Amino acid sequence: MIDVGVLLFATVAWLAVLAAIALAAQRERIPRAIARHPLVLALSLGVYASSWTYYGGVGFAQRHGLVFLAVYLGPTLACIATPLLWSRVLRITREQRLSSLADLFAFRFQSPAAGAVVAAFSVVASVPYVAQQFRATEQSVRVLSGPGHEEAVGAVFWALLTLFTAFFGARPAAEQGREDGLAAAVAFESAAKLAVLAAVGLVAVLGVFGGAGGLAGWLGEHAAEVEALGRPVREDSGWTSMLVISFAAAFLLPRQWHMAFASGAGDRALAKAAWAFPLFLLALNLPVLPVLWAGTRLAPAEPADSYVLLVPQLLGQGWLALAAFIGGISAASAMVMVTAVALASASATHLLLPLARRTLRRNVYARVLWLRRGLLIVMLAGGWLFHRAQPHRGLLVESGIVSFVAFAQFLPGLLAALFWERATRAGFLAGLLAGIGTWTATCLAPFLPELSGLDPGWADLLREGAGQADPTAYAAAMDTWSLPTFVSLAVNGATLGLVSLLRPPAEEEREAARLCTRREIGPSVERATVASSVSALEERLARLLGREAAALEVTRARIELDIPRDETRPTELHALQERLHRNLSPLVGPVLARTVAEADAQAAPAAFGGRAASGALTEELRWLERRLARGEATTTFVGAAKELDLLRRWLRSVLAQLPLGVCAVGSDGAISLVNRRLEALVGAEERDLVGAPLDRLPAPFAELFARAARAASAGEAGADEIEAHVAGRARSLRVHRAALDPLDARAASGGVVLLVEDRTEQRALEAQLAHRDRLAQLGRLAAGVAHEVGNPLTGIACLAQNLRAESDSDEIRARAGLILGEAARIEAILRSLLDHSRTGAVPKPGEGARARVGRVALAEVVAEAVRLIRLDRAAPHVRVDQACPESLVVIGDRRELVQVFVNLLANARDASEAGALIAVRGWIEAGQIVVEVEDHGSGIPEELLAAVLEPFVTTKRDPSGTGLGLPLSRSIVEDHGGTLTLRSAVGRGTTVVVRLPLAGAGAGEARRRPEAEP
Repeated sequence: MIDVGVLLFATVAWLAVLAAIALAAQRERIPRAIARHPLVLALSLGVYASSWTYYGGVGFAQRHGLVFLAVYLGPTLACIATPLLWSRVLRITREQRLSSLADLFAFRFQSPAAGAVVAAFSVVASVPYVAQQFRATEQSVRVLSGPGHEEAVGAVFWALLTLFTAFFGARPAAEQGREDGLAAAVAFESAAKLAVLAAVGLVAVLGVFGGAGGLAGWLGEHAAEVEALGRPVREDSGWTSMLVISFAAAFLLPRQWHMAFASGAGDRALAKAAWAFPLFLLALNLPVLPVLWAGTRLAPAEPADSYVLLVPQLLGQGWLALAAFIGGISAASAMVMVTAVALASASATHLLLPLARRTLRRNVYARVLWLRRGLLIVMLAGGWLFHRAQPHRGLLVESGIVSFVAFAQFLPGLLAALFWERATRAGFLAGLLAGIGTWTATCLAPFLPELSGLDPGWADLLREGAGQADPTAYAAAMDTWSLPTFVSLAVNGATLGLVSLLRPPAEEEREAARLCTRREIGPSVERATVASSVSALEERLARLLGREAAALEVTRARIELDIPRDETRPTELHALQERLHRNLSPLVGPVLARTVAEADAQAAPAAFGGRAASGALTEELRWLERRLARGEATTTFVGAAKELDLLRRWLRSVLAQLPLGVCAVGSDGAISLVNRRLEALVGAEERDLVGAPLDRLPAPFAELFARAARAASAGEAGADEIEAHVAGRARSLRVHRAALDPLDARAASGGVVLLVEDRTEQRALEAQLAHRDRLAQLGRLAAGVAHEVGNPLTGIACLAQNLRAESDSDEIRARAGLILGEAARIEAILRSLLDHSRTGAVPKPGEGARARVGRVALAEVVAEAVRLIRLDRAAPHVRVDQACPESLVVIGDRRELVQVFVNLLANARDASEAGALIAVRGWIEAGQIVVEVEDHGSGIPEELLAAVLEPFVTTKRDPSGTGLGLPLSRSIVEDHGGTLTLRSAVGRGTTVVVRLPLAGAGAGEARRRPEAEP
């Protein structure tokens, strides 16, 4: 025997370990990669294995043979159906924020009554099962330490379990993340009970039979008893019905539903759990028969439910018996905790909160939290009291089977909710109530024989079976669950189907059915009632939650969707309304949340001028596209839906890459679709444009698009050419327009589509070509002038040379020298004009070098540019300070580089006052030549600093400014592999920075940047 104090200490210590693990996971002391690993979900689903499995599985195998395997094969079949059932349920619960089975039924059938009935029946059906865990705990104490102390240990176990569950199970309602703490604790206890049960099975084989050979010999001696184990399966004595109710229990039991769908698990984790969970159950079943045979050999007179504890104790393995006791505590505590958490949440949402709305208007989160904690205590207290009032007789599994059959009553309704759109709330409630009544008469009532008015013979027949043999023998007793299972499910399903066919579902039921039965992504906008503004929506919530909580929830939803407070677009307000419904569902339930979010249904159409059917269709298309584009549709499409979605994404990609701006306008006058090019032209993002009326576009697009849309609606197809200033830049735009055909009979008009072509670059290219043509004409004119001037100039120079050579007078020779000097200067000017007027280009990479491309000294280029700008006598005279060393040499076209510096110096001169100083400085930096042209003139405004490098943008007020000088200069510099940038400040001047590749070495004297003059 083990001292009861040791058992009590082990109970307290084990619950303390579970609390430490839960707290560590909740505070992220355990890495998230571990706490949220898919195998943790698989182990947390192991809460399915309660004390029924841990202790009672051996007794169940003794009485019903291999039928005990059906308890584990049922969940395996359910896991095989994961793509059909579990994944679909996970999608719905995640998208709609449904935290319980009652939430799902209330949402699907749009009925508070459905949620209330499901929640109430779940509590009633779970109480015997919870009581079973307390009974198992007390029986284990009696087996290990003898009678007399089991009630005290059981009371301590209940108290500690209540504190643990109230602390870790009822989280603040504002927290809507994963339950990492509870999931980690449950996963740990599942691993612990698996390890202990495996150790007991191994000790049973080695300690009782001496190994596998001894076990085989013993089985050979008891062949008849071994053969009797398979008889219930061969005769189908409860096998099929147990498969059915175990299949349903795998995901309909509150604890299973909570861990699978309400704890925040994802698709990847669920997919891995679908194979890991059955493996866990298989491993848990392997020791059952060895422990049964060992217990039969050691203590055939003792109840088989106690063999897990008795076998190690009788073998003198006290430590293993204590470990087995801890494993039983794990199985019982995990089942009770998770069941109580799930039931408290559902009961608060569907039973109490609808009756106490006014109490939520102040400090709603704290009140809901303490309400759930109070319900947790009530649930555990109810299970404890039921255990104390129940006569302790029969197998441990009996109360578990009663609960299994009870929760199977939800299976017809769930299948109808997921796969049959025609199912109605009346049919669901009628079928469920009929099933509950049948279950009560055939399953629950025989379990409570003291119930007045019950025929004892009927109770004995259902509980014990006809002709049952000695419970300690391997005999195939008639099961007590087949008749209640098949009768109740048949009555349930038939009633659901018949009543649903008598009356069609309501509109809101059909809408919810479409969400549940098909892979759709959102409700129809045609049906939805949308508030007129964010403030109106917040006012609705304040009626239920109070102003402070309503403001908090609306702000949180706006941040999640990135919606401004002054938003008025129906699409965005609808999205906000749906997000509020989803966020509030875990707090107040889906039906109550939707009731609040969609209040004032009659006022909604008036708020938007009573949209016509065509406008509603356009709005619906915008809503669906928005959900798809923002990734809110987490469904993985299959079949034709997948192909259509791929086509949609491909067409969207083509549309996004078009070089033309595209704007589709719905028949309600609001924007339905834009592409990236239009976003760039308008200067706004898609999220701010879609759903907005045309008059909310920035100028000049609001008036331009409205005019084009009106013309297209009137049947006037075509295009308009306009010149407009967009973001401080001159733009040449062509807007094409066309009317769209209606999509279906609901729409009188399909809207219009506008294509915006930005012709600014094309116009700039045309202007550059015209400018080059003018330069070519000027070159030809200059060549002719130079030729005409050059001939007489040559004659004058010859005569002056002769005069100087033949004259003896010093004065005459001096005057002749002056004539020759001036003639040489005229010749240099003519040569510069000829060189500057000729056009050329730097070769592109990979092309052969042209004759005009070679080594060019920038000092000579700058000097020639200075001489050229001084020819303009009408321009103000300025001083040019050149500080470019001779070693600054580049590879390029001398004429084009001269043109660059002529443009830069001319701009600097035009921006400066007469007599001002223009500084030209050059140096080498990081392997590049840097040349700065600095003036102290009027400067360029900051908003035009980037724009002046584009064609046709000029800051000159006189007609001489074409806006082409700087763009052409930048183009030439970039052709030479360099860059041209600007620095400027209004009233302080401008600095143009030219960077060019260095041609070669020999630039040591120019390494240091020259100091600028003050």
